[in-house]
Order: sequence, then C-alpha cells, then structure tokens
Amino acid sequence: MVAAARNDDHGGDLLGRMQLFVRGLDALCERHALDAELVLVEWNAPVDRPRLAQALAWPDSPRACGVRIITVPPDVHGRFKHSEALPLFQMIAKNAGIRRARGHFVLATNVDLLFSNELVRFLASTRLQSGRLYRVERYDVPGRVPEELSLDELLNWCAGNVIRISGRDATVNMRTGHRHVIYSPGRTTGRARLHTNACGDFQLMAARHWWELRGYPEFETYSMHLDSVLSFMAHFGGAREEVLADPMRIYHFEHTGGWTPGEKRSKVLDTRLDSAGVPQLPHATFDAWAREMTRSERAIIFNDDNWGLANDQLDEEHVVRASWESGSYEWPTAEPAATFSARDSK
Repeated sequence: MVAAARNDDHGGDLLGRMQLFVRGLDALCERHALDAELVLVEWNAPVDRPRLAQALAWPDSPRACGVRIITVPPDVHGRFKHSEALPLFQMIAKNAGIRRARGHFVLATNVDLLFSNELVRFLASTRLQSGRLYRVERYDVPGRVPEELSLDELLNWCAGNVIRISGRDATVNMRTGHRHVIYSPGRTTGRARLHTNACGDFQLMAARHWWELRGYPEFETYSMHLDSVLSFMAHFGGAREEVLADPMRIYHFEHTGGWTPGEKRSKVLDTRLDSAGVPQLPHATFDAWAREMTRSERAIIFNDDNWGLANDQLDEEHVVRASWESGSYEWPTAEPAATFSARDSK
C-alpha cells in the first residue's frame, strides 16, 4: 500500500486523519491476517515541523502490516517546475513508492481513509488476480471524529454518518440528494464507462502492471485527472477494471483544500491554483486520451524507464517491522517486482 504525504496540515488536522488511517490499517491487517506493508512517501518535508516518523504514533512491535517511510528531500522537489507553489507532486511521489514497493500487488491510496472490514478481508483472502485493476466506491464522512472509539465503533460511526457517495456515474450528496453526474451517454460517448470517480483513493493491481505502465503520468502539474488517466491506461494495458461490491468500501475523512464535486470548495481550489500559476490537466485533454485509448484498445504510456525517481537514492526508514519479515517469508511471486521490465511505449 503506497501513499504520499508531508506534515503541512493540508486540509486541517492532517495528522489526526493520518493517525486514523495508520491505526485503522494496522488493526484491520492484524484482524484479518493480511501480510502487507505501507510505503509512505514523505515528500519535501517542512523544515519547521516534525517528520512523520516522529509526529505519528506507531506500534512498537512487529505487525502484520509493516511501515516504511521513503524520503524525497526538498532539493529533489525543487527540480520540478512550479515547485515553489506546489509543495507536493502527489503522483510522482506515489510512483516513487510504487517503484520501491515489495508486494506482488500494489495499492495506490491516500492517508485520509479507513477501509471496511469486508474490503480488508477480501485483500487477505488470496483471491486477487493479475489482469485486474481493482476499484471500490468512496464514502465521505465528517473529518471530526469522536474520540476514543474502538475500531468497530469507528467503522459503525462512519457507516452512520455518510455525507456523499462517489459512484461510477455520479456523486450523490446523502444530505441533499443532489447528484453530480460523472458519466452520461450524451457527454462521454466514445470512451469506456470506467469508474474514475475519486479513483486516486484506491487503485490496486499486480506490481507488474504498474511497471508495464510506468506508473502515473509524471506531469509537473496539480494531480487532477492523472488518476483517471491511469485507470484508462490500466484498463487498456492488460489490467481490466473490476469494481468491488459494497460493503467493500473506503471511508474518506472530509477536509478542506481539495476538490469536491458540486461544492464551492472546488472553485476555491481552481482560483488558488490559477493565482499561483499551477497548471492542471484540462478535462478536454483527459477526455481525448480516454477516447483514443477506447478506440484503439491500447494504453498510452507517458513516462520513460526512469519513472518513479529511479535515478535517485532515496533514504528510507523502517518505522514498523513486519512480522512476516522475521523468518523465511516467501513473496507470492517467484520474480521480485524490481526485475519487471517496462513495456515499450505504444
């Protein structure tokens, strides 16, 4: 499981949301005996704040889910255009983690989520297949969570406090009933009907597919639409989309500073990025690429072999040792991910 972050209080109380993510992931992996590892990419850490290894509470004994923190320093960040205005290049950061992940399957996710029991039980069931891009639906819940809840109490609280659901065709506000349409035949004819709504929170496939696709497009832009482009790349590059059925789901803790469909906060984000001179991938460009991949049934590969900061020696720290690392643990594949070769551009 790969995620990217920095201790900059993005969206308000980021550490609080990250602690819920870390605590929930740890407890669920223990409960369902899921041998896993969280690869947390700390990108361009603020010099005046504690590093994530110190700012968050971690288990002090080996666990089913180990944790490695990979550091991308400010000087590497500074090589990219718009680095002064954009402190985190999310998809390049995730690529750095994906490239260094050790699992046979790799999930690109985010640090403000809680997975459902049913979802983690499925991940631990050994039913994952190569040739699939697994997706789930996102359920937004309030960012302020009652204190001192057990895992089951927290999951029950989330289930009872859903604000909106990001489905394949629309995002539905559960309080107002408003539907923000994502897919409609009149607007999206000519491209495959994939579940790209909030897809960057959960994109899971075999490591070899990430290597063949060379990860997310590494554009020096805000991350908007790059996860959707990856979904089309995967679907037409050998990993067909499969949406896991409810109650397999993810809960997303609400926060400011991001894009929310049909909300004023989205316009605020656009205004902030425009004023800072930070570009976004235009929706029309994404749509054109999606249509081309649908027409040709072939993935468009955007990166070269050096994707994921391949040429940089990045420091890493084992924050939580994995229990499966003690002894003769065998990975589910006979070939480590690091030996997979990237597919030629198409």
